Amino acid sequence: MRVITNAQPPRTTVPETSPGDDPLLRLRQDTEEDHPRIRFTTHPDPITITGITVMCPACAARRDWMVICDVPGRVFLRCRCAHQWHEPELTRADFDAMINAPDRKYPSLDAAARDTGYDGTLVGTYLTDDFDTGE
Repeated sequence: MRVITNAQPPRTTVPETSPGDDPLLRLRQDTEEDHPRIRFTTHPDPITITGITVMCPACAARRDWMVICDVPGRVFLRCRCAHQWHEPELTRADFDAMINAPDRKYPSLDAAARDTGYDGTLVGTYLTDDFDTGE
């Protein structure tokens, strides 16, 4: 009896993965955009539009905002009382002028609001940028 062996190597090879290495997760991380769909920054100072200081319609706050910008370029303001509204007078260029260095990434806007105190827990509270005691 004659045995025929395949002299050619297999055409495809499966890449080796270590335990816990998920190829789909790795692909998602490799293709994830550097720019999230919603960006935000905090702005402790008053915001003035056409000479009028912005005031929260829910609690009358005049400073300490979360400024949010989505992909179409719409700008929203959010107060410490968690009231949020679209501000059509502000543009993406205005937002870009306010934004500081990139901050942490958050899984959602709600998580960012909760972490930065714009979820209603600090309603009526104004925080200073630096906590220098004057020493």
